[in-house]
Amino acid sequence: MKILLDTNFLIATVNYKIDLFSELAGHELFLSTPVVSELTMLSKGAGKTASTARISMKIAKSKGLKTLNAKGTADTALLSLSLSGYAVATQDRELRGRIRKAGGKTIMIRQKKYIEVE
Repeated sequence: MKILLDTNFLIATVNYKIDLFSELAGHELFLSTPVVSELTMLSKGAGKTASTARISMKIAKSKGLKTLNAKGTADTALLSLSLSGYAVATQDRELRGRIRKAGGKTIMIRQKKYIEVE
């Protein structure tokens, strides 16, 4: 399965110390350009969120995640790419609902421990 990772999903996996690469082994993982932009913007600040964003970016680079070119906001890009057969890993409840309503698949973290395909 081809899976697009959202900013909040990446940050949550770092915060909850979930190894998303072992949990999602056997699947192709991707980022969209708006998600990379969000991570870059968040990482420039100070505090825990900025630190977590920097760690998320380092992990994505070290694992060689491919970036898909997309326009618009991260949510718009994820929604449109989900219509092309990508599952979207996100913690955003509203976005998950919009993707499911459009017929797409979503992935989320449950109980701060488990990754679940909806």
